[in-house]
Amino acid sequence: MPYALKRSDTGQLLASRQVNGYGLPYYGIVLWEEAPTSLRITESLAFAGLTPDDPIGSLSGWETVELTEHQAKMANVKLRNDPLRTVKMLDGTVFS
Repeated sequence: MPYALKRSDTGQLLASRQVNGYGLPYYGIVLWEEAPTSLRITESLAFAGLTPDDPIGSLSGWETVELTEHQAKMANVKLRNDPLRTVKMLDGTVFS
């Protein structure tokens, strides 16, 4: 099951620009196969444009969550490859 980062206060899942296995760019939630380390979380937040000086860029505001494959796919579908959209997960439900 994949792991993602979720804002503790809003439920927003971390998303950023990425490149898929075919070399095609897309915008989607950041996923890991294993629980991410603090370093990997910090790097992912920075890549998403969030710095520790930014209130939402602080590590303390994010928590690691385990998603089902279905939840991960639904989150990316709801983002519609659009960096202006956000997706949230509350009580196991993914919504935009």
